[in-house]
Amino acid sequence: MGKKILNIPNILTISRFVLSPVFFILLLADKVYEGLAVFVIVALTDLADGWVARSIKQKTAFGGVIDPMADKFMVFIAMIALVIKFEFPLYGLFILVRDIVSLASSILVHSKNKGAWKPNIFGKLTTAFQVITIIAFIAQINFRFIILFFTIGLSFITAITYSIKFFRIARE
Repeated sequence: MGKKILNIPNILTISRFVLSPVFFILLLADKVYEGLAVFVIVALTDLADGWVARSIKQKTAFGGVIDPMADKFMVFIAMIALVIKFEFPLYGLFILVRDIVSLASSILVHSKNKGAWKPNIFGKLTTAFQVITIIAFIAQINFRFIILFFTIGLSFITAITYSIKFFRIARE
């Protein structure tokens, strides 16, 4: 793991924190296409930061902590915008259940000095489907509720796998 904090992957991650409120403000100002474009850029930085970090060997402990926080911030801000502007059903907020379990687990792992919380394949898929769900609702795609239900189910599966890992670490 590299020691330099301000490297390209971490700058991409930090940009998610900066651009997520821009996306939110654009949607509230009824600039839907601009907001959608910014959200797609924000989501792409999530793909890019990990790929760049691995390919040019610029992984850092800072990036390992800040990246999942940026993902959760991006999704949380988007959920608020969807509820306010896009008649997003409140039960749709269940897609955040994985994030709640993940945050609790991150705190536990950090408090036990076990390093950073590592997402599993379900966590990565959940983030991808959260992004797809958000885009589907902003773009008003006809089958957006099917995508939402799938994402809720995936979020619960991920929360269960994270809960099992959480309790295993808590017992140690």
